Amino acid sequence: MANHERADLGAGYRNWTASDLVFGGGFFLTGVGTIMLGVLLPVFSKAWGLRDDTAGLLFFLQFLGSSLGAVLSSADRIRSLLRGYALLVVTACALAFVDSRISFGIFFFYGLGLGLVMTSTSLIFSDRYGDGRAVKLEALNFAWAAGATVAPILLLPFLLTANIRSFFLALQGLFLSLFVWVLIRERRHASPATSNELLLVESKPRGALIPLILMAICAVGIDSSLSGWLTTYSHRADALNIGRATLTTSVFWLGLTLSRLAFSTRLLAMIGRNRTLAILLWALAGSIALLISARLPSVILMSAALSGLCVGPIYPLLLSFILETSPRGWIFGVSGTGAVLLPWLTGLLSAHYGSLRYGLLVPCGAAMVMVTLRSISLRLSESELAPTTSAI
Repeated sequence: MANHERADLGAGYRNWTASDLVFGGGFFLTGVGTIMLGVLLPVFSKAWGLRDDTAGLLFFLQFLGSSLGAVLSSADRIRSLLRGYALLVVTACALAFVDSRISFGIFFFYGLGLGLVMTSTSLIFSDRYGDGRAVKLEALNFAWAAGATVAPILLLPFLLTANIRSFFLALQGLFLSLFVWVLIRERRHASPATSNELLLVESKPRGALIPLILMAICAVGIDSSLSGWLTTYSHRADALNIGRATLTTSVFWLGLTLSRLAFSTRLLAMIGRNRTLAILLWALAGSIALLISARLPSVILMSAALSGLCVGPIYPLLLSFILETSPRGWIFGVSGTGAVLLPWLTGLLSAHYGSLRYGLLVPCGAAMVMVTLRSISLRLSESELAPTTSAI
């Protein structure tokens, strides 16, 4: 990375206004809130008597809502953000008092709130910072990854005491504070959304777009499936140590965060995007296979960290390819369907065979599908870029 690029990146993390810090804090909380279900799943399953297939439906509904929230985010960014925070306040309060009979619907609206907040916040930063949006968005997404990384540690006391009501009430208070800030301080400073990207003429080859989008769906689904089921998987391997189970999810997110900060950048500089993507895909499939075959808690912990290191850079890499071909916002909503389907399918397969090891074949298989799709995408791109010859 060139020196001026390093300087710009550093500025993206340092030069934050009070408004940026509040939005960053909100993004941090959405990181906590997104993986909260996976961390607390052992408590929900025990309290509500859920089988894995039924518990997987909670993931399905939360991520379905989140994907829909990304699609429904309107041109009025602040209004969408307020709606998202309002939904999170109401649903966090509801989750503190509900039982299993109505929790499924609540998790859908909880996910809807997350999707509205994450998408609206990202678009606000994009609108405000113009040419500097890339650096600011990278810093913003690091805040989300940091929230996801520390969430299992923050949630551990609630896991140990099985007192999750106080957690949801605290979460409600934090989201309410953010709602009030946006309503009072940000509403009057709202800027209209720009539509320059929607007016771009897409002149690059598009034949590879479909396999790239399918890969993005798989990447998001693998991420969500692993983070959602790791605590449960590790806890079943070491039933007497819930602390180690939550640590497994933490090291997964730590690996993901570190890989996005440094590891992928060095590989990109040395061997380019295509080779980096190929290496990461094969390594991801291998690390999930190791996770499935692991018997010792220490091996599960190590393979979870490796999986996080490998999966972290894949989705941003795929977006760099996709947005060159089709710079449209709907890509984010479509990619989110992976988070809807794969965690749910993991639970279904686990319940059918009576073992979560079988369930984890879903993300492992998705990684191998991505390896195949990458080859197809590369061939399609090369064929479209190749010079055409006409017969005489």
